[in-house]
Amino acid sequence: MSALTELEKEILALSPTERERLAMIVWDSLVNDPNAVGNPEIDPDGIQLATQRDAEIDSGKVQPIDHAEFLRRTKAS
Repeated sequence: MSALTELEKEILALSPTERERLAMIVWDSLVNDPNAVGNPEIDPDGIQLATQRDAEIDSGKVQPIDHAEFLRRTKAS
């Protein structure tokens, strides 16, 4: 088994709170890494859009919804 597969297994065994914290740490490291921005294997438009959405939430311009609400809204479409 590869090291990445082992790491994924360990991450998925964490609690939701721990996984959220880890996701935020990894996300911050990605958007602040100049090598990631120029990497053709990483979607720069997706990073830019996600960063913009984060800023909109942080500023209070938009309000986030939880997963249950997202499912409700998307199933209604």
